Amino acid sequence: MKILFVSDYTLAQREGGAQRSNSLLIKKGKELGHEIIEHSYESSITDFLASYDLIIHSNLEHINSINPEKIDFIKRLPNCIRVEHDSCHYLDTRARAHLFTTSIKNFFLSDFHLSFFKVLYGDYFINTEIVYDPIDTELFCKTDQEKIYDVVYCGFIHELKGAEKIINFARKNPEKQISIFGWSHRNPYELFENEKNIHFGGLKTQEEVASILKQSKAIFHSPIVNEPFCRMVAEALLCGVEEVIGEVDKIGSYLEFQKFGYDEFKNKCGNAAENFWEKVEK
Repeated sequence: MKILFVSDYTLAQREGGAQRSNSLLIKKGKELGHEIIEHSYESSITDFLASYDLIIHSNLEHINSINPEKIDFIKRLPNCIRVEHDSCHYLDTRARAHLFTTSIKNFFLSDFHLSFFKVLYGDYFINTEIVYDPIDTELFCKTDQEKIYDVVYCGFIHELKGAEKIINFARKNPEKQISIFGWSHRNPYELFENEKNIHFGGLKTQEEVASILKQSKAIFHSPIVNEPFCRMVAEALLCGVEEVIGEVDKIGSYLEFQKFGYDEFKNKCGNAAENFWEKVEK
Protein backbone atom coordinates (compact mmCIF):
# COMPACT_ATOMS: atom_id res chain seq x y z
CA MET A 1 0.00 0.00 0.00
CA LYS A 2 0.95 3.63 -0.43
CA ILE A 3 0.51 5.18 3.00
CA LEU A 4 0.75 8.72 4.39
CA PHE A 5 1.75 8.66 8.09
CA VAL A 6 0.85 12.00 9.72
CA SER A 7 2.24 13.04 13.10
CA ASP A 8 3.59 16.20 14.75
CA TYR A 9 7.23 15.11 14.70
CA THR A 10 9.43 12.41 13.24
CA LEU A 11 11.98 10.72 15.49
CA ALA A 12 14.71 12.77 13.79
CA GLN A 13 12.90 15.99 14.79
CA ARG A 14 12.19 15.07 18.40
CA GLU A 15 13.32 12.26 20.68
CA GLY A 16 10.15 11.11 22.42
CA GLY A 17 8.21 7.97 23.25
CA ALA A 18 5.48 8.54 20.66
CA GLN A 19 8.04 9.37 17.98
CA ARG A 20 10.06 6.24 18.74
CA SER A 21 6.94 4.07 18.66
CA ASN A 22 5.79 5.55 15.35
CA SER A 23 9.28 5.08 13.93
CA LEU A 24 9.20 1.38 14.79
CA LEU A 25 5.74 0.99 13.25
CA ILE A 26 6.93 2.70 10.07
CA LYS A 27 10.08 0.57 9.95
CA LYS A 28 8.03 -2.64 10.21
CA GLY A 29 5.55 -1.39 7.59
CA LYS A 30 8.38 -0.73 5.12
CA GLU A 31 9.83 -4.19 5.84
CA LEU A 32 6.45 -5.61 4.85
CA GLY A 33 6.66 -3.83 1.51
CA HIS A 34 4.49 -0.74 2.09
CA GLU A 35 5.50 2.64 0.71
CA ILE A 36 5.21 5.03 3.67
CA ILE A 37 5.57 8.81 3.43
CA GLU A 38 6.08 10.59 6.76
CA HIS A 39 4.31 13.93 7.17
CA SER A 40 5.19 16.22 10.11
CA TYR A 41 4.46 19.81 11.07
CA GLU A 42 7.25 20.90 8.70
CA SER A 43 5.86 19.04 5.68
CA SER A 44 4.04 20.73 2.82
CA ILE A 45 0.27 20.65 2.82
CA THR A 46 0.52 19.48 -0.80
CA ASP A 47 1.26 15.98 0.58
CA PHE A 48 -2.48 15.67 1.14
CA LEU A 49 -3.22 16.24 -2.56
CA ALA A 50 -1.61 12.96 -3.63
CA SER A 51 -3.46 9.65 -3.82
CA TYR A 52 -2.96 7.15 -0.98
CA ASP A 53 -4.37 3.74 -0.15
CA LEU A 54 -4.34 4.63 3.54
CA ILE A 55 -3.82 7.58 5.87
CA ILE A 56 -2.50 6.90 9.38
CA HIS A 57 -2.70 9.86 11.75
CA SER A 58 -1.19 10.00 15.23
CA ASN A 59 -0.22 12.98 17.45
CA LEU A 60 -1.59 16.16 15.87
CA GLU A 61 -1.34 18.76 18.67
CA HIS A 62 1.48 20.84 17.17
CA ILE A 63 0.07 20.55 13.66
CA ASN A 64 -3.31 21.70 14.97
CA SER A 65 -1.76 24.71 16.70
CA ILE A 66 0.30 26.04 13.78
CA ASN A 67 -1.51 24.71 10.70
CA PRO A 68 -5.12 23.74 11.57
CA GLU A 69 -6.12 23.54 7.91
CA LYS A 70 -4.18 20.27 7.80
CA ILE A 71 -6.69 18.84 10.27
CA ASP A 72 -9.48 19.88 7.88
CA PHE A 73 -7.71 17.97 5.09
CA ILE A 74 -7.39 14.87 7.28
CA LYS A 75 -11.08 15.02 8.21
CA ARG A 76 -12.03 14.92 4.51
CA LEU A 77 -9.76 12.01 3.59
CA PRO A 78 -11.13 8.45 3.28
CA ASN A 79 -9.44 5.28 4.52
CA CYS A 80 -7.97 6.70 7.74
CA ILE A 81 -6.58 4.89 10.76
CA ARG A 82 -6.10 6.62 14.10
CA VAL A 83 -3.09 5.76 16.28
CA GLU A 84 -3.72 7.53 19.59
CA HIS A 85 -0.78 8.20 21.93
CA ASP A 86 -2.22 10.79 24.29
CA SER A 87 -5.59 12.23 25.34
CA CYS A 88 -6.43 14.20 22.16
CA HIS A 89 -7.40 17.15 24.38
CA TYR A 90 -6.28 19.69 21.77
CA LEU A 91 -9.21 19.08 19.40
CA ASP A 92 -12.70 20.42 19.94
CA THR A 93 -15.51 17.96 20.61
CA ARG A 94 -16.79 17.84 17.02
CA ALA A 95 -13.36 17.42 15.40
CA ARG A 96 -12.34 14.71 17.87
CA ALA A 97 -15.55 12.77 17.37
CA HIS A 98 -15.18 13.03 13.60
CA LEU A 99 -11.62 11.65 13.61
CA PHE A 100 -12.54 8.64 15.70
CA THR A 101 -15.96 7.80 14.23
CA THR A 102 -14.78 7.98 10.61
CA SER A 103 -11.57 5.99 11.07
CA ILE A 104 -11.45 2.41 9.85
CA LYS A 105 -9.60 1.48 13.03
CA ASN A 106 -8.77 3.33 16.26
CA PHE A 107 -5.65 2.06 18.01
CA PHE A 108 -5.15 2.61 21.76
CA LEU A 109 -2.11 1.62 23.82
CA SER A 110 -3.75 -0.16 26.76
CA ASP A 111 -7.13 -1.02 28.25
CA PHE A 112 -6.54 1.83 30.68
CA HIS A 113 -6.01 4.20 27.74
CA LEU A 114 -9.32 3.31 26.10
CA SER A 115 -11.20 3.36 29.39
CA PHE A 116 -10.13 6.88 30.36
CA PHE A 117 -11.00 8.10 26.85
CA LYS A 118 -14.52 6.84 27.38
CA VAL A 119 -14.68 8.57 30.75
CA LEU A 120 -13.45 11.85 29.25
CA TYR A 121 -15.41 11.88 26.01
CA GLY A 122 -18.18 9.29 26.09
CA ASP A 123 -18.60 5.86 24.58
CA TYR A 124 -18.60 6.67 20.86
CA PHE A 125 -15.28 4.97 20.02
CA ILE A 126 -15.82 2.22 17.46
CA ASN A 127 -13.54 -0.26 15.69
CA THR A 128 -11.02 -0.08 18.53
CA GLU A 129 -7.88 -2.16 18.95
CA ILE A 130 -5.38 -2.37 21.81
CA VAL A 131 -1.76 -2.60 20.64
CA TYR A 132 1.17 -1.72 22.89
CA ASP A 133 4.04 0.58 22.00
CA PRO A 134 6.57 -1.64 20.17
CA ILE A 135 9.72 -2.34 22.18
CA ASP A 136 12.92 -4.18 21.30
CA THR A 137 12.68 -7.01 23.84
CA GLU A 138 16.10 -8.35 22.89
CA LEU A 139 17.62 -5.07 24.06
CA PHE A 140 15.28 -4.44 27.00
CA CYS A 141 15.44 -7.74 28.87
CA LYS A 142 16.46 -9.24 32.19
CA THR A 143 20.12 -9.88 32.98
CA ASP A 144 22.12 -10.74 36.08
CA GLN A 145 23.93 -7.38 36.17
CA GLU A 146 24.57 -5.87 39.59
CA LYS A 147 21.99 -3.29 40.69
CA ILE A 148 24.06 -0.15 41.27
CA TYR A 149 21.40 2.56 40.85
CA ASP A 150 19.00 3.23 43.74
CA VAL A 151 16.28 5.10 41.83
CA VAL A 152 16.29 6.10 38.15
CA TYR A 153 14.20 8.27 35.84
CA CYS A 154 14.80 8.14 32.06
CA GLY A 155 12.88 10.36 29.66
CA PHE A 156 11.36 13.77 29.09
CA ILE A 157 11.76 15.97 32.20
CA HIS A 158 8.55 17.98 32.45
CA GLU A 159 6.06 19.03 35.10
CA LEU A 160 3.36 16.82 33.54
CA LYS A 161 5.75 13.88 33.88
CA GLY A 162 6.19 14.67 37.57
CA ALA A 163 9.48 16.59 37.61
CA GLU A 164 8.60 18.42 40.83
CA LYS A 165 7.58 15.14 42.45
CA ILE A 166 11.04 13.73 41.81
CA ILE A 167 12.53 16.64 43.75
CA ASN A 168 10.05 16.17 46.61
CA PHE A 169 10.84 12.44 46.71
CA ALA A 170 14.58 13.14 46.82
CA ARG A 171 14.18 15.58 49.71
CA LYS A 172 12.06 13.12 51.70
CA ASN A 173 14.50 10.26 51.04
CA PRO A 174 18.01 11.73 51.44
CA GLU A 175 19.48 8.25 51.86
CA LYS A 176 18.57 7.36 48.25
CA GLN A 177 20.59 8.47 45.24
CA ILE A 178 18.35 9.57 42.34
CA SER A 179 19.83 9.29 38.83
CA ILE A 180 18.03 11.19 36.06
CA PHE A 181 18.68 10.77 32.35
CA GLY A 182 16.86 12.55 29.56
CA TRP A 183 16.06 15.98 28.17
CA SER A 184 13.96 19.03 28.98
CA HIS A 185 12.88 22.40 27.62
CA ARG A 186 14.46 23.83 30.78
CA ASN A 187 18.08 23.47 31.87
CA PRO A 188 18.06 20.25 33.95
CA TYR A 189 21.34 21.16 35.63
CA GLU A 190 19.72 24.31 37.02
CA LEU A 191 16.55 22.42 37.93
CA PHE A 192 18.42 19.90 40.11
CA GLU A 193 21.53 21.86 41.13
CA ASN A 194 20.40 22.33 44.76
CA GLU A 195 19.47 18.67 45.26
CA LYS A 196 22.42 16.82 46.79
CA ASN A 197 21.08 13.34 46.05
CA ILE A 198 19.91 13.97 42.46
CA HIS A 199 22.40 13.34 39.68
CA PHE A 200 21.63 14.38 36.09
CA GLY A 201 23.37 12.31 33.44
CA GLY A 202 22.06 13.84 30.21
CA LEU A 203 20.40 12.25 27.21
CA LYS A 204 21.32 8.61 26.56
CA THR A 205 21.04 6.26 23.59
CA GLN A 206 18.60 3.35 23.69
CA GLU A 207 21.49 0.97 24.34
CA GLU A 208 22.68 3.11 27.25
CA VAL A 209 19.16 3.37 28.69
CA ALA A 210 18.78 -0.41 28.56
CA SER A 211 22.09 -0.88 30.37
CA ILE A 212 21.10 1.63 33.06
CA LEU A 213 17.69 0.01 33.63
CA LYS A 214 19.25 -3.44 33.93
CA GLN A 215 21.37 -2.07 36.78
CA SER A 216 18.53 -0.24 38.57
CA LYS A 217 16.76 -1.24 41.76
CA ALA A 218 13.78 1.08 41.19
CA ILE A 219 12.45 3.72 38.83
CA PHE A 220 10.47 6.82 39.70
CA HIS A 221 7.50 7.92 37.62
CA SER A 222 4.61 9.89 39.07
CA PRO A 223 2.83 11.68 36.20
CA ILE A 224 0.35 14.49 36.74
CA VAL A 225 -1.83 13.23 33.89
CA ASN A 226 -2.78 9.73 32.82
CA GLU A 227 -0.06 7.86 30.92
CA PRO A 228 -1.71 5.76 28.18
CA PHE A 229 1.29 3.39 28.20
CA CYS A 230 4.75 4.86 29.10
CA ARG A 231 7.68 3.31 27.31
CA MET A 232 10.10 4.02 30.17
CA VAL A 233 8.08 2.02 32.68
CA ALA A 234 7.56 -0.82 30.19
CA GLU A 235 11.27 -0.93 29.36
CA ALA A 236 12.18 -0.91 33.06
CA LEU A 237 9.81 -3.78 33.85
CA LEU A 238 11.21 -5.78 30.92
CA CYS A 239 14.74 -5.16 32.29
CA GLY A 240 13.75 -6.62 35.64
CA VAL A 241 13.39 -3.43 37.70
CA GLU A 242 11.48 -4.61 40.75
CA GLU A 243 9.90 -1.38 41.99
CA VAL A 244 8.06 1.46 40.28
CA ILE A 245 7.77 4.42 42.67
CA GLY A 246 4.97 6.88 42.00
CA GLU A 247 1.32 6.98 41.01
CA VAL A 248 1.29 3.65 39.22
CA ASP A 249 -2.50 3.63 38.84
CA LYS A 250 -2.03 6.32 36.16
CA ILE A 251 0.43 4.27 34.06
CA GLY A 252 -1.01 2.02 31.36
CA SER A 253 2.06 -0.22 30.91
CA TYR A 254 2.33 -0.87 34.64
CA LEU A 255 -1.34 -1.91 34.81
CA GLU A 256 -0.93 -4.18 31.76
CA PHE A 257 2.16 -5.78 33.34
CA GLN A 258 0.27 -6.46 36.55
CA LYS A 259 -2.58 -8.03 34.58
CA PHE A 260 -0.56 -10.29 32.27
CA GLY A 261 2.75 -10.95 34.02
CA TYR A 262 6.26 -10.76 32.61
CA ASP A 263 6.19 -13.34 29.81
CA GLU A 264 2.93 -12.31 28.15
CA PHE A 265 3.72 -8.62 28.60
CA LYS A 266 7.10 -9.17 26.93
CA ASN A 267 5.44 -11.01 24.06
CA LYS A 268 2.89 -8.22 23.52
CA CYS A 269 5.61 -5.54 23.52
CA GLY A 270 7.96 -7.48 21.29
CA ASN A 271 5.29 -8.30 18.70
CA ALA A 272 3.41 -4.98 18.83
CA ALA A 273 4.56 -3.65 15.44
CA GLU A 274 3.78 -6.93 13.71
CA ASN A 275 0.37 -7.13 15.43
CA PHE A 276 -0.39 -3.55 14.37
CA TRP A 277 0.23 -4.26 10.69
CA GLU A 278 -1.70 -7.53 10.81
CA LYS A 279 -4.75 -5.61 12.04
CA VAL A 280 -4.18 -2.80 9.51
CA GLU A 281 -3.85 -5.16 6.55
CA LYS A 282 -7.09 -6.93 7.44
